[in-house]
Amino acid sequence: MPDRSQESAHLDELDLSLVNTLQIDPRAPWSRIGRALELDPVTVARRWSRLTEAGVAWITAQPGRAQISQGCLAFVEVNCQAGRALEVANTLAQWPHVMTVDHTSGGRDLLLTVSMPTLPALSGYLLERLAALPGVSATRTQLGTHVFTHATDWRLRALDPRQRAQITAERPPRSPSTPQTFTTRDRLLSVRLGVDGRTSLTDLAEELGVGITTVRKRLARLIANEDLELRCEVAQPLCGWPISTTIWAQAHLDDRDALTRLLAAVPEIRACIGLAGGTANLLISVWLRSLSDIRGLESRLTSALPQLKVLDQAVSLRFVKRMGRILDPAGRSVSTVPMDIWSDPS
Repeated sequence: MPDRSQESAHLDELDLSLVNTLQIDPRAPWSRIGRALELDPVTVARRWSRLTEAGVAWITAQPGRAQISQGCLAFVEVNCQAGRALEVANTLAQWPHVMTVDHTSGGRDLLLTVSMPTLPALSGYLLERLAALPGVSATRTQLGTHVFTHATDWRLRALDPRQRAQITAERPPRSPSTPQTFTTRDRLLSVRLGVDGRTSLTDLAEELGVGITTVRKRLARLIANEDLELRCEVAQPLCGWPISTTIWAQAHLDDRDALTRLLAAVPEIRACIGLAGGTANLLISVWLRSLSDIRGLESRLTSALPQLKVLDQAVSLRFVKRMGRILDPAGRSVSTVPMDIWSDPS
């Protein structure tokens, strides 16, 4: 493991700009990123290597909206016996179907993001594995029904308009292709890119036993059809947005224009997901600059969407795992648990 004792408390402007370009296009060639940032491509590649080796930024792949809609996305609140929350969190972090483990304030100890292929599989997972885990005292589950916006859409906003326009303009167009069956090879490709979203086509082709052209076409098709989403992540405490809060709310989800206005009015929203199975029908995840920003957040949300009613809120004390990555207390990636959500959960 690399020595991180000398890591800065914050990323510098160039680091943030580099992460921002990769949020827009996670597999962009270094030559294109260099043009946008007015840097030599070798310099950019070395800078990214330094960030990934330190665990402060990384690119992963996650199941896309199409895969989530075909399976089951669940948000599970977990209460733990006194003094056992960290033990439970560390155990759950090693489970591939538990994509995220969040230690929170409020009326639950942990908030999990879980993905399963079917409802019966989810039921068995919750009843037979999670409920029986030593240290767990109670759980509550809500299902995600629709992804209005996801963290893959969120940006650091570190680029100036010229840089943003250049990296966006040079990004290859993404148009939906004819839907095809999600194959075992697609699953292997998705899991491999979850470990390193910038793995070269040459390495992917060798690992999958196919040609480079086949991998290139299949990857483009998976992304275009939203079976797979590439995502550039960053250690949250180091990027200037150290506070994460989750809100459970009620709103009229059939008013999509109103939800669009909400997302435009509160750009700090990282995810907005429809829920079923509880009083709340909307889960909103927000990144903020400071704890004091929470004070005016509810009024900003209701001003943008007057019919929205906030029911509950939790502040993240620490992410133990985020989308397949085990994190240290500073939010840096230390290891990966491949998100093979298609595997047998038993």
